[in-house]
Amino acid sequence: MKLTILGKYGPFPAPGGACSGYLLECGQRRLLLDLGSGTLSRLLQIVPKLQIDAILLSHLHSDHMGDLLILRYALQQYNARGRNVPMPLTVIAPDTPEEEYRLLTGSGVYDITVAQDNLRARIGDISITLHRMTHPVPTYAFDIEHGGRRMFYTGDTGWREDLPALCAGADLLLADACFSEAERAGGGIAPHLTASEAGRIAKEGGVKRLLCTHLWGGGCDEAQLRAEACAQFPDSAVAAEMQSYLI
Repeated sequence: MKLTILGKYGPFPAPGGACSGYLLECGQRRLLLDLGSGTLSRLLQIVPKLQIDAILLSHLHSDHMGDLLILRYALQQYNARGRNVPMPLTVIAPDTPEEEYRLLTGSGVYDITVAQDNLRARIGDISITLHRMTHPVPTYAFDIEHGGRRMFYTGDTGWREDLPALCAGADLLLADACFSEAERAGGGIAPHLTASEAGRIAKEGGVKRLLCTHLWGGGCDEAQLRAEACAQFPDSAVAAEMQSYLI
C-alpha cells in the first residue's frame, strides 16, 4: 500500500496548498480518500488518465469533496474526446447534506453507495470498513486492508473514546489533527482532534505510525503540532503534500 498526500488543509487551503485528499495505491488498484479543493490538479500529475477504481468520501463538506464537482467535468470531457475513462465511477459517500449529495448524483458520472456505520465493502482485493465519527454532518472513518497491511483514516472528528479500539494495531493512522492544545483552549471550534489527541489515539491503539493531517489553512505551527503529537506517540509526523508513504 502506498499513500500520497494530495492535500492536507481544512477548511480552506494554505497558500499554494490544497484541502484534504489522499491517493491510496493497493497493488494495481487506486482509491481516493476525499478530494477537496485543489487536489484534482495534483492527482492528474500522478494519474493523468484518471484510472481510479473508487472514491471514498468521509463527508460532504466542500474541503473534502469540492473537486468531485470538477472531476465530473474531466471524466465527461475525457470520454467525449475518446480517452475512454470508465464511468460511472464508484463512490462511497453519505447522502446528507442533501444539497451537496444532489450535486454528485445529478450528472450520472458517479455510482454512489450510501455510507453507513459498520458498512463493509470490497474493491477488488481491498477490504473497507466504515465507522461513524463525530462532526456537524454525517462523517465516516475508513479502515482499509490490503495484502496484510492496514491503514485507518479518521476523516474529520472530535474526540471519541472508541477510536483507539477501532484503529488498534493499524500500520498507519491518518488522523485529523487540526488544532494545538492552546487553540482548543480558545474554544469556538468545530469538532476536530488536536495533535495531542491524535497522538493519544495512536498510543492507546498501538498503531505503528501516525500521520497528522487536516491542518488549519490560515496558518499553523507544524513543529508545535508534531511536538504535541510526539509527546504522546513518538512515531508521529505531519503529513507533507505530494509526499508518498509506504504502509
